[in-house]
Amino acid sequence: MDRIGRYKIVRELGRGAMGVVYHAIDPNIGRPVAIKTIRLSDALKPEEQARLRERLLREARSAGMLSHPGIVTIYDVEQQDDLAYIAMEYVDGPTLDHILSENGPITPERIFSILGQTAAALDYAHQKGIVHRDIKPANIMIAADGTVKITDFGIAKITATDQFTVTGTIVGTPHYMSPEQVQGLAVDGRSDQFSLAVIAYEMLTGEKPYTGEHLTTVVYKIVAEEPVSLHRLNPTLAGPIENAVRKGLAKKPDGRYRSCQEFAEALEKACAASRGWKAMARGGSLNAPTLAEAAKPRVTLPPARNPRRDTTTGVKAPGHKTAFVPFLVAITVATGLLALIGWQAGPWLIEQRKPEAPVKKTEAAQAPLAPAPAQKPDEKPSPMPPPEPLPVTAEEKPVEPVRREPLRRVPTRTIAAAQPVTLSSSPSGATATIDGNPELACTTPCSLDATPGRHHVAITMPGYQIEHREVDIGSSAIEVPTIVLRAPGGTLMLTSVPRGASIAVNGQKRAEVTPAEITLAPGTYKITVEKDGKQSTQQVEVQNGKLNYLKVVLP
Repeated sequence: MDRIGRYKIVRELGRGAMGVVYHAIDPNIGRPVAIKTIRLSDALKPEEQARLRERLLREARSAGMLSHPGIVTIYDVEQQDDLAYIAMEYVDGPTLDHILSENGPITPERIFSILGQTAAALDYAHQKGIVHRDIKPANIMIAADGTVKITDFGIAKITATDQFTVTGTIVGTPHYMSPEQVQGLAVDGRSDQFSLAVIAYEMLTGEKPYTGEHLTTVVYKIVAEEPVSLHRLNPTLAGPIENAVRKGLAKKPDGRYRSCQEFAEALEKACAASRGWKAMARGGSLNAPTLAEAAKPRVTLPPARNPRRDTTTGVKAPGHKTAFVPFLVAITVATGLLALIGWQAGPWLIEQRKPEAPVKKTEAAQAPLAPAPAQKPDEKPSPMPPPEPLPVTAEEKPVEPVRREPLRRVPTRTIAAAQPVTLSSSPSGATATIDGNPELACTTPCSLDATPGRHHVAITMPGYQIEHREVDIGSSAIEVPTIVLRAPGGTLMLTSVPRGASIAVNGQKRAEVTPAEITLAPGTYKITVEKDGKQSTQQVEVQNGKLNYLKVVLP
């Protein structure tokens, strides 16, 4: 697939259970975009396709109205055959999930920056009546300049509004879901706050608060159990930090903070009051068992005795029944909970661990124990002298060393040599980054080495807008034309019905046609859209750093 609609596909960015995300280019204006696709026929009946398609369009348009620097902008929503897709802002940077997995523990400054920016964006969406419902590290992206961008607002809103999924179950990521969400109850912004608190817990301890071998175990813990203490997983975390996170993880929404920003501020204040604390890398908690082990009850075993078995009856030794009762209780509670909320694990869009292969019994374990010889009451065991050491004789042969297979040389793969890429900007002094890699960054004018292929270049400079370029590197050095940085201003997202209409700003005709993204200096403008002799003029106010969305329906 090289095109989706009018968008030219550059490369695949990721793949999920219901679709693929691509990096693409809008040829009309040369803007890089991310295309998220959902193939409706893969999971839905024909009548359900129409309902999901309508909700997809309506909810994505609603999310597209969100104008906030911390939320990925939605540009377009369309359907091509059975492929529904959303064109959205392309973010030059990794996800928080990638950062947690690859970069070790996060610094305190970065933790507060990520939590604070995410909280502000979520509160903004909540004020607009939109709840994300799938906040997780994989849906939080960090741009090259450190800006947080939340993704998947439109999709999450749809799937959670009426719990519409492949087979009628809830879609999402259970480890970060609130108790009310996993039970299928009504949710508000405090549900997103719970998810944000789960992320904070993970960034501080390196562990998720709710884990388990099976989906049902995770759900049960979210609803009925308290997570392992932060201090136990990370001894550097003091009581105030524990209290702040636990309030965000309260089982009842009324027990949480009033807003996501209030939670982020309370946690930052608690951390500031605690000296010497540090975050742990994912999976690197100190002085603590795994969460699965921590959740298990501690059982004290009685002193070992030689068991006596009554061979004349079929009665089992005492103790089996009492040990089995708690197990039955746990199974009953979990089963009842799942029946209450109508859970089905199959269609969840998550990865689960494959069950381990059953342990094979050895012959020794299968063989019955030989009965010990009977001992008379008056008979005392006779002492046995220790065995004498065996003499070493000259005839003994030395032990032959274990023979090893000779090492085979694996043929090395030839890697194409990196080529210098010369970058310049106007004005100079901007930061140029290739593919969002901090190690491939320099200050313009400068040169960076990159391997042959297609690469993405981002140019950032305080006081100017971020510029993006796609660069094809071959077998020789290249020089990218000087990138002119644009002064800060506002952005106007202009669409029309029908498409392809000409655009004039304050009477001056522009080269773009609808749909188009236009950057304008702050001020009031008259926007005229015209096609086939029909035109419409509307007035818009452009503010610095803000995005305006204008849709014109021609008469």
